[in-house]
Amino acid sequence: MAQTDGSPTVADRRPERLDRRVLLTVLSCVVVFSSSMTIVSASLPTMADDLDSTESLLSWAVTGLFLVMSVSTPVMGRLGDGHGHRRIFLAGTLVLAAGTLACALAPTAITFVAARMVVGLGISATMPNGIAIVMEAHPPALRGEAMGWFQMAMTGAPVLGLVIGGPLIEAFGWRSVFAILFPLALVGLTVAIKVIPDDRESRTPVPIDVQGAVSLATATLGFLLWLQVGGSDGLVTLVPLALLTIGAISLVVFVKVERRVEFPLLRLDYFRRRNFTGPLINHPLSQFAYMGSFLISPIMLDESFGYSVATVALILLFRPAAFSVSSPFGGKLAGRVGERPMLIVGTALMVASMVTWVFAAWWVDLWLVILGLLLSGLAMGLSSPSYQTAIANAVEPSDLGIANGMGSTLMNIGMLTGIQVMFTVLGEGRDPADFARTFAVGAVAVTLGITGALVMDRRH
Repeated sequence: MAQTDGSPTVADRRPERLDRRVLLTVLSCVVVFSSSMTIVSASLPTMADDLDSTESLLSWAVTGLFLVMSVSTPVMGRLGDGHGHRRIFLAGTLVLAAGTLACALAPTAITFVAARMVVGLGISATMPNGIAIVMEAHPPALRGEAMGWFQMAMTGAPVLGLVIGGPLIEAFGWRSVFAILFPLALVGLTVAIKVIPDDRESRTPVPIDVQGAVSLATATLGFLLWLQVGGSDGLVTLVPLALLTIGAISLVVFVKVERRVEFPLLRLDYFRRRNFTGPLINHPLSQFAYMGSFLISPIMLDESFGYSVATVALILLFRPAAFSVSSPFGGKLAGRVGERPMLIVGTALMVASMVTWVFAAWWVDLWLVILGLLLSGLAMGLSSPSYQTAIANAVEPSDLGIANGMGSTLMNIGMLTGIQVMFTVLGEGRDPADFARTFAVGAVAVTLGITGALVMDRRH
């Protein structure tokens, strides 16, 4: 595959095997972020006590991070396309390290939340450009396998973070986790400088579409804040509706801007390509159910089953474990049978997972809960590599960064929407029927997502 200006990409110079040095180097930088996600969520009560704050305020350390990522990831991806993925990736890794250090030193809850937003900015630069670097280091036939290993590490790191970080926090406090992650980020940055090839010569710098970037960011932020604020005030009250209106107007402005500018942030004609639009419909709806059920299931295990927090945490490990273990297998299968069949299989398994949880809620059956966890982990493990590779293979090599950025943003929107909608459906109810109804909504959302996979090109 060649650049549009005729210069070769990294993939053209690679043999038909995995470039493990590039893959491991990119992972060494981004797992610093992923390994901290679960531990931050699990440690909110401890942090609130230590910082003399509330869990409600500190929850913005998670929500705010995702908001920053969702808004800035497409822009960071486009910067990499124009100025070199290596350059933006390294800059993002440096910001990620600085944000991690700021987390360790944060004197107040507000500064901790701000530091986590800095981390979000860093990962918004490293993630789309890191994926682009991995894609360029491999020919299309091996991209699925490479992304399978990538997903395995990204999913397994939070599990290890929780297993190792829990005892570490009990012994030395929550700051010790970030104190350890900071030098690891610096090590990853040092290795990346030496290993990741310079790609600036193959880039043609273009002006950043500022109007497009601002309008897309405003549309994304308006929608996400509508969900966030509406979750407490009501989705159809004045302020949330105003936020939604701002988001909708900004989206219209974005489309108009992209149609007339010479160098658009995102080529709108990509949405006519089935293998670009199909995954963007399919996978975010799977994430809707995956993340929504991830936060509903521990409430059910507490309220209906009466399990302790420690027991609930152990039960929930079945899902990320299944996700992590199955990802390399899903990546290899994608290289053999194509992305479309793998997305269909993943969707079917996710529907089966939601239906299993419906019965688990009605019958208060632990084994059905575990089966549901395994099915949802398997669904994401088999389909996630195909989501990334289908989008990447559907665009020109010069647009890998922005394509990955859009993929990440829509996936985050799917996650946050699923969390908010399924929490709203559950409401204050804690009866088996309430939980069953909530998981049924997840099943409906995933079923709608099958249309995205079905419209994709049948050719491998």
